[in-house]
Amino acid sequence: MNISNFIQELKRRNVFKVAAAYAIAGWLIIQIATSVFPAFEFPGWTTQFVIILVGIGFPLALIFAWAFELTPEGLKKSQEVDITESVTNRTGKKLNGIIITVLSMAVVFLLVERVFFAKASILENASFESNFETASIAVLPFEDFSLGGDQEYFADGLSEELLNALAKVEELKVAGRTSSFKFKGQNENLSLIGQELKVDHILEGSVRKAGNRIRITAQLIKVEDGFHVWSENFDRELTIENIFDIQEEISRKVMEELKVRLLPQLEEDLKTNPTDDIEAYNAYLAATQLEVTDELDDLRKAVEKYKEAIRIDPSFSLAYARLAYVYGDLNWKGNLSLEEMKDLMRENIDRALLIDGNEGKAYEALGYYYLNIEDNQKALETYERAIELLPGDSEVLVGYHDVLHEFSRHDESHKILEKAYQIDPLNPDIAAHLGGHYVNLGEAEKGLELFDKVLERYPDYKGVKLRKAQAYAGIGVGEIGKSFISTYQLYKSDPENVDLIVSLHDLAESLGFETFQEYMIIKMGELYPNNQQYYFMYANYYSEHGKIDEVIELVDTQRGIFSDNFNKEIDTFKSRLIYMKGEKEKALEMYVEINPIVIQDEIVLADDDEAMDIAGYLSYSNGLGLKEEERFKNLTRIYCDYRYKALEEAEFEASRKYREWDVAECEFYKGNVDRFLELIRKQYFEYKIAFGFPPYFKYSRNMNTLNGIPEYEKLKEEILADINLMKKEAIDYLKSTGDWKEEWEEGN
Repeated sequence: MNISNFIQELKRRNVFKVAAAYAIAGWLIIQIATSVFPAFEFPGWTTQFVIILVGIGFPLALIFAWAFELTPEGLKKSQEVDITESVTNRTGKKLNGIIITVLSMAVVFLLVERVFFAKASILENASFESNFETASIAVLPFEDFSLGGDQEYFADGLSEELLNALAKVEELKVAGRTSSFKFKGQNENLSLIGQELKVDHILEGSVRKAGNRIRITAQLIKVEDGFHVWSENFDRELTIENIFDIQEEISRKVMEELKVRLLPQLEEDLKTNPTDDIEAYNAYLAATQLEVTDELDDLRKAVEKYKEAIRIDPSFSLAYARLAYVYGDLNWKGNLSLEEMKDLMRENIDRALLIDGNEGKAYEALGYYYLNIEDNQKALETYERAIELLPGDSEVLVGYHDVLHEFSRHDESHKILEKAYQIDPLNPDIAAHLGGHYVNLGEAEKGLELFDKVLERYPDYKGVKLRKAQAYAGIGVGEIGKSFISTYQLYKSDPENVDLIVSLHDLAESLGFETFQEYMIIKMGELYPNNQQYYFMYANYYSEHGKIDEVIELVDTQRGIFSDNFNKEIDTFKSRLIYMKGEKEKALEMYVEINPIVIQDEIVLADDDEAMDIAGYLSYSNGLGLKEEERFKNLTRIYCDYRYKALEEAEFEASRKYREWDVAECEFYKGNVDRFLELIRKQYFEYKIAFGFPPYFKYSRNMNTLNGIPEYEKLKEEILADINLMKKEAIDYLKSTGDWKEEWEEGN
């Protein structure tokens, strides 16, 4: 058989052109099927069926092209057509047209798919709220198989560092540290662990140290069937280079098996060792395991371990970053003053970023720093940078949620928190935050259900117990007495806990239980005189109880400690103190100087902060009897337009209820007292928003102008009567336990 003649005959019979046309058309059909079928929720086998049909049809098309020829008289076998009568040349030209047409269609499809489908994919990846439809993994804590059993911290730290490395990959969902470490030492079925953490793969392993040798075993397991996708032993000399090489090898192997691609920056991150000293790394790992307990004593020990790591290796940027964050925690949970916190946080953050300008944990700490000093705009920008660097870090997402909350972006804040919970579903702190969100949204039952779920796993976790206790006082419930009793029960077992002291203070204020409220302030001052929450508690209470000059002196000491933006808040509070001293005209002049927006000719309110600036002016002016002035009327109109629009735009039912309070204030400034009182009644008795009424009735500038009006006095009497019943419930409980103190008696 002459090959050359055979090829010529294939060409004459248009077999090659049929092959080309079929291949392009078949490819186009398969692409359309794989793109369109999922959108219409066709079963998965339908796409496979189309691919098989196209594949089977290809050789049949070639055989058909060889054996038959399309003639003017119809389809005939090729061997029956005389070569002089053949029209294959004309058929070939038609096939050329078909090929060009199908090829054009394929190009159009490619453009549509690349532009529109790719754009949708980018938007989905960029959105923090998107659901995870990517590869997913949990890194379980590696077991310590060392003979002395004294390397647990090292094994845990190694596991956490692997988790952190993988969490930087945006295409990979990595279960959070708390959730993964919940299964430490439990030997639970991996399939059940995967289901609970909602991941498809699990990385587990062990560490054995002996002398100057280390053996690390790692294995990647598919949750669905328990199949060992990959496993390997690493026997190396114990050096810092070998530790990081092993971490890199494991991380790369996991990403390779899960078919996850690395961006150039992450490639560089994997190759970069955070420290070159094994002892510094040991100290660092020990510090990380102390930090995660969130207990005050452990946080102090973590500081010393991070300092030790830095002392050994002064170029250890990650240690500086995490040390800075712990200092922020010590301000809120302990007695580190805000001024000291500012200096220590900033010093360590700056060193971390000087060493490594892309250290994600340093940006997280910097965002926390700005949040602590009330510079919310910088906090927002910094947390967004942290998320770029650490897209899968649940703790960074929680911090970002806190900042969004400060900007009243509650809808976004809630979704970010839900994403953090999705990453780390067994993290009790994140679950507590999310449950608290549900309570604030008026979904107390949903919040309480989540709290109970967490307490099943962590029966001793105080953060969730406190949130649950606070939920009884939330919107839609309003049982402040029950909340007080539940919180006090927690306080008895941990009487130096900052969060419990602050919460009891707030609840006592809402019960009008001023003697107990003052007791908590005094205790806070004895235990944590430098804690910034103590300053706020002291200033608010004693400004209303005859110590205005002392409070003014305290307020002046805070200037310059917070951000420049917060100095405005300090001056505004100081003007309130001047007003309370009876120097009302001076207070108003001071307020206008601090908030010049109130005297602008044209005012367009940009946010709630500016609206509050207007409300403050209206309140001062009302107290001075200036309601008939043109400026007062003008500002009332501007303020009320803004508040009514905000009410209309409220996305959540709970948000609408909260914003009705602002609308009630509008009606007050308009002079519609009956409507104002109707809305206040609705707030308390229908919506059950019960916080803060006793001091509101007693000390509010606006409410004081209503004293003596029968309708107001009647409403005040009804609300306070209900609150006094709850206050009696709390007092009776304290007496029944034998904890009652003489200084809690009213009138002392």
